[in-house]
Amino acid sequence: MYTFAPMFRFIFCYLLLFSFAFYSCEEKINTNEIEAEKKIKKAPDFTNEIDNLIDTIIDNRSIKIDNYFSSLFKKGIFNGNILFAEKGKIIIKKSFGYANIRNKEKLTSNHTFQLASASKPFTAIATLQLIEKGLISLDDTVKKFFPEFPYSNIDIHQLLSHRSGMSQYTHFCDRPDSIWPKRDSTITNENVIQIMADIVPLINYPPNKKYYYCNTNYIILASIIEKVSGVEFEKYISDSIFKPLGMKNSLVYNRTNKEYLKLPTQGYEGSIPWEDVYLNGCVGDKGIYSSTEDLLKFDRALNQNFLISDSLKKLAYEGKSEPFRINQNYGYGFRICNQKELGKIIFHTGWWKGFRIYFIKVLTKDQTIIVLNNIKRGRFMNIENLAKLLN
Repeated sequence: MYTFAPMFRFIFCYLLLFSFAFYSCEEKINTNEIEAEKKIKKAPDFTNEIDNLIDTIIDNRSIKIDNYFSSLFKKGIFNGNILFAEKGKIIIKKSFGYANIRNKEKLTSNHTFQLASASKPFTAIATLQLIEKGLISLDDTVKKFFPEFPYSNIDIHQLLSHRSGMSQYTHFCDRPDSIWPKRDSTITNENVIQIMADIVPLINYPPNKKYYYCNTNYIILASIIEKVSGVEFEKYISDSIFKPLGMKNSLVYNRTNKEYLKLPTQGYEGSIPWEDVYLNGCVGDKGIYSSTEDLLKFDRALNQNFLISDSLKKLAYEGKSEPFRINQNYGYGFRICNQKELGKIIFHTGWWKGFRIYFIKVLTKDQTIIVLNNIKRGRFMNIENLAKLLN
């Protein structure tokens, strides 16, 4: 009568183990689902709030600003759009010249410009959003997300603050020709990371030793954003920043979505138009096309802490290295200038294939300066001089 007892004990143990395994698996699946839901949670819509924060006023300072840019335009060293505002009130918004010089397409305020390195604040804010959600941390290494990455001690803090010491991808991917021989074929962030794993480019400085501005940092940040969020960088920026703020003219351009650009301008080196080069497939360090009005919306969102908390924003606005160029520094995605009369100025400039961009915030006076130029000729504008046009 006890012949089947061992069999029953075996079946009982098997069922017990199966139940435990099933429960553990189910618990893991539920945890992953919660984590995934946390990642893709829809961002609040701030469109109406942003619109209510922006207005246009009559201000005599507009004459001084207009004269300044009219003079530059007549000299042939400025062609583009400007917007100067104080506390969200637009003092002047004006277009000078052409979106396309050869076909005489006149600029309007709705035309979009390649922001070049002024795209970096968007990448930084997106990274800080993931930090705020607890999905990544500043001391996470790149190898945590990309095991094939050749350097073991480079972390997100260093990427954000340009303290990784890495080489420029625009250099080691461009030369020698054998690295990327098909210059008519788009190179992507994923390609760059694989190239780095294959050839292990020399670094300029040991990680965290000093500030060294490097575009490679920000394409890796964009790739981490993709890895963690589960969506393409372009979609994450659209869903988490552009759409919630009503930035309808803005787009992350990657050479596959040209038809979706809104009134794009052509960049010029003097009078020579730049071609859409293969390096435009990389995003995070550059790539965003936007307009003056959309950038003012981004500015207002930063001011109101719609995108990240005030504590994280202040962290982004703090210098992470020893000051350079007398009074400048770099935080997380923002350059910093401590000006004697005006106090802290947060800004980012950009240059890429004919585009020269200036996005400036005078914090103490809540002033915003946006200058989008699609012709490279003459010297770069001085940030402090631009700020003084309002003061």
